[in-house]
Amino acid sequence: MTQAREPLGIMDGNPPSCDFSTKTKRGVYLSKGLAFVILVIFALALVATAFIVYNFAACPATDQLANVTKYELTHCDQSKLLVIPLSTENSKSVIPLETTTVLTTTEEIEAVVTDVRLPTNVKPDRYYLKLTPYIYEGNFTFDGELSVVVTVKNDTDQVTFHGVELTFHSINLFEKADGRSVRVVRRTEDVPRQFHVLHLNETLKAGRQYVLNITYTGILNDNLHGFYRSSYEAKNVTRWIAVTQFQATDARRAFPCWDEPALKARFTISIARPSNMSSVSNMNNVGREPHKTLPNYTWDHYAESLPMSTYLVAFAVTDFGSMSDKNFTVWARKEALSSAAYALDIGPKILSFLEEYYKIKFPLPKIDMIALPDFKAGAMENWGLLTFREIAMLYDNNIYPTTAKARVAAVVAHEIAHQWFGNLVTPAWWSDIWLNEGFASYVEYVAVDAVEKTWESMEVFVLNEVQSVFKLDALTSSHQISVEVGNPEEIGAIFDKISYGKGSAILRMMNHFLTNEVFNSGITDYLNAKKFGDAEQRDLWSALTNAAHQKGALDADVAVIMDSWTLQTGFPVLTITRDYDSGLVSLRQERFVLINNTVDNQTAPVWWIPVSYTTASEKDFKSTRPRVWLRGERAIEVKNISAKPDEWLIANIQQTGFYRINYDSRNWRMLVEVLNNPTRFQEIHPINRAQIVDDAMNLALAGRLDYRTALDITSYLTHERSYVPWKAGLVALGYIDMMLSKGAYYLEYKRYVLRLLDGAVKDLGWEVSVNESVVRAQQRADLLSTACHLEHVDCMEHAVRMYTNWMLTPNPDAYNDIHADVRSTVYCVGIQAGGAREWRFAWERFRVASAPAERELLLTVLGCTRAPYLLYRYLELSLRNDSGIRKQDTVRVFSAVASSAIGQPIAFNFVRANWQRIKDYVGSVSTLNTIVKVVTRRLNQPHEFDELERFINESCTELGRPVLQVLESTVANVKWMESNYQTIVDWLLETDQDSKTW
Repeated sequence: MTQAREPLGIMDGNPPSCDFSTKTKRGVYLSKGLAFVILVIFALALVATAFIVYNFAACPATDQLANVTKYELTHCDQSKLLVIPLSTENSKSVIPLETTTVLTTTEEIEAVVTDVRLPTNVKPDRYYLKLTPYIYEGNFTFDGELSVVVTVKNDTDQVTFHGVELTFHSINLFEKADGRSVRVVRRTEDVPRQFHVLHLNETLKAGRQYVLNITYTGILNDNLHGFYRSSYEAKNVTRWIAVTQFQATDARRAFPCWDEPALKARFTISIARPSNMSSVSNMNNVGREPHKTLPNYTWDHYAESLPMSTYLVAFAVTDFGSMSDKNFTVWARKEALSSAAYALDIGPKILSFLEEYYKIKFPLPKIDMIALPDFKAGAMENWGLLTFREIAMLYDNNIYPTTAKARVAAVVAHEIAHQWFGNLVTPAWWSDIWLNEGFASYVEYVAVDAVEKTWESMEVFVLNEVQSVFKLDALTSSHQISVEVGNPEEIGAIFDKISYGKGSAILRMMNHFLTNEVFNSGITDYLNAKKFGDAEQRDLWSALTNAAHQKGALDADVAVIMDSWTLQTGFPVLTITRDYDSGLVSLRQERFVLINNTVDNQTAPVWWIPVSYTTASEKDFKSTRPRVWLRGERAIEVKNISAKPDEWLIANIQQTGFYRINYDSRNWRMLVEVLNNPTRFQEIHPINRAQIVDDAMNLALAGRLDYRTALDITSYLTHERSYVPWKAGLVALGYIDMMLSKGAYYLEYKRYVLRLLDGAVKDLGWEVSVNESVVRAQQRADLLSTACHLEHVDCMEHAVRMYTNWMLTPNPDAYNDIHADVRSTVYCVGIQAGGAREWRFAWERFRVASAPAERELLLTVLGCTRAPYLLYRYLELSLRNDSGIRKQDTVRVFSAVASSAIGQPIAFNFVRANWQRIKDYVGSVSTLNTIVKVVTRRLNQPHEFDELERFINESCTELGRPVLQVLESTVANVKWMESNYQTIVDWLLETDQDSKTW
């Protein structure tokens, strides 16, 4: 799964007193007598309903069970039919409502939630699933008929499975061999664990197979999980569709199942859909037939799948259009279908590359990719049916920025990489989800680099996956890569930068110390050994160790090395101290933490660290294999490093190791000198220039390096023109920007950074050339955005002029001559410099825009206004179903508002004042965590921390580890202000005396 990548965004004041509700308050008043009569009628109705359910147990609007005398299970080729005859006692196995026990009391919950794993007595082998979604009937429900063939592993008189928000109509259990009925005497619903337990009147025998038949009704919810509904507008008509998102634990919302990743089974799926719509699922369609009881519905029957986990099951019922290239098909809204052409072009190329990369052919007959109007994640790797947010799959070079093309390629590559790593071989439990997400996050760059060779993808990897995760992993409240998780909220919380970014970074590190040949060979062996099954990280380590030993590439066990990275929280900083007289070099490791608490050196973690390096005379930035290892040692001394006293030394070549580097002061001074030399700085590889900037600024942030040294390094950016070092510099300086933005000396900071930017901004300019490279387009977007943010006069004037001209266009929705690559800057500045008129203009453009990229951009820039009342109104609109803001974009709105010094207090106050309303609306713990995170990033005063802590203690205790990370980050901000604010102000004042260009 690809995470949804949300933007960032700021103010103070109180919520407006106006009521944005569209509901009219009304009341109905009853006399006591009338109320009593109604109560009696209601009670009689309940009794009658229970009687009907008990006697008939019918599921409305579905193909009935042929008088409950047989149940048909149709295989993928439609030629095999498994018929289970029922005895005359079959009706007794239908569970009436009054025999269902629901565990909901406090005592029962406390007694139950000790182990969320299913019992291992029964294992599913095959699911036969028939679903009928009611999309246009008005009630947004679906009927389901399920048969599951299970094998009993241990004698048991209970069958336990998952199910959430499902209403059962009939439950029958039979022995497969002879069709003998097994009586179900009671069903217990364990709400906290989302279990349904069938209590039987006899013991099921180990080794035997049984068939469980269930008919039920579910909800097509609007919370973007399970089997859910989505809509879009076409020619002023609302069109509804029904789609799925099951990872991690939401298949149980669509059908009763054993919803754990290791419990793989084969699936045969049939979907009944309106005859004017189409359906798609994991496998190829093998037959259609009219629905027997619904005249305007058609059954689509799909081939039996390979063994797969429940979270990878997928289906969609839409009225979309499609385009195909052999076994590849893309689906999208008909008016957006042409924008899926690039995904259809690059998808087969990536698939072909990955078949060669893994040395294993893709095992399914087809791949469908579908762009959905509403989708919580960025995309999802369902086997054979990849689902995407529209913005992650659609691209049109006429209306989308060039950078959107890179995004589509990366997300498509990520999801196709999962078809092997995650789908073919699946983690045995969610604790090793990093095997899925870390590997796909790494291979997406490898694949894109292979098919789009000019994009410098492996250099960008360092920015997006290595440096971006360091700050989170520097918190004491971070977590191990491989971490024990239980309930669905804990599982959802580990789909974070640690699993994705750190997971991919340590795989890249391993690739470099093993070599491509050994790494790829071990991966192929692992996949072949575990295909169609499940695995743990030790299985991967074993395969890689065998490959390394066969090739003589390593004299250690991969598990010993890599467990130090996956089973420990955090990462090391390697301090290199040189004795310039003797040439002796000392290497010492310790955990890098943001708040530099004193740690007992005896209990502090240590890592196996591969150390590559080069010197001023060597300048070898190609050899990334380690020349030295710290084998779990806290410190070592090295004598054979041939660096002269006047030569700099740089370690961790191309930042292939997941750790930071600190040097002694003399080596830092030599690096400052070479970087600030306009004719010599390019002697250092661009990735290592970016690494030096990022390491220095973050070492200073954590109190391990003097800020003056770190800022002296950033001054070299005046003559830097490469994207990767510049981006690292902007991110590092961005923290100072955020901390100083409410202070008295922000002007000096702005003048300093604008001096750094001047040359690069002039070189890039506003004019976008034909066939602009992705790297140059990204650099222009970042640098122009920063320049205008810092109120560069020419940048502001140019942007305001372009926005005003667009507003004056007679038909702004049909004609917009602002190039897509610079629209984000132009729109933001135009709204920021304007008032209600400019904001309303952008809002109207959002309301009518159909291109996902334009809609996403407008949602982001609407937070650029400096008018508090508009920001409050924008937050209000994000919680209204009728506003046009999709629920998937709620976080984007909060992030946009909170991204400035003006909007952040407004967003934080709004969240505190409307917390219950937000919880009810978004319906997702992960979304709530993200909202809290984005609205608190700028807090850096003791009283702000006190307010945050009080809010979390009173309202957010159920959110778990992510809010602890928010608290720790805020403490770090407060301590940073106390320790570094004056130092930085003094340095800026000294620097400002030298030049006052702005």
